[in-house]
Amino acid sequence: MYRLGTMKRLAVSAFVAAVLTCIVGPVHAQSTDAQLTAYINALNARMPPSGDPASVADLFSQDGVQYHPFGAPGTQRGREELAKFFGGFTKTWADWTHIEKNRVIQGNHAVWEGTAEGHHKETGKFVRLPIVFFLDFDGQGKVREDRVYVDGHLIGEQLK
Repeated sequence: MYRLGTMKRLAVSAFVAAVLTCIVGPVHAQSTDAQLTAYINALNARMPPSGDPASVADLFSQDGVQYHPFGAPGTQRGREELAKFFGGFTKTWADWTHIEKNRVIQGNHAVWEGTAEGHHKETGKFVRLPIVFFLDFDGQGKVREDRVYVDGHLIGEQLK
């Protein structure tokens, strides 16, 4: 009799755990989807012409990091380096916008694919680049890690 009661409790516990897993997984993904949308919207609002690099850096966690695997401009670690990086946009671009093509969410990870485009300050020429972000968000909705894939040589090609 005691074993039957224990088995029932184990079965109920397993059932509850399975249900919670099914519920929490999609809720976490929905949260990450909302965080990604908020990140892209805030990024666009803070890029040139408004150009507020410190507030862009605040979209990252304190120890947030941004990698550029194709080389320049290297890696930015922490909000100070991130603010310096984003500050460079106001020197080069009259405006800068990210336009979404596709996104994939899994847990606290997101992949965002689209274009980055704007007008070069010096030449006035319009530049459009394919860009992909691989983002990891922390529990507060801040970017913990961002890997940015963009083909930078396309800027020079379009400014010719």
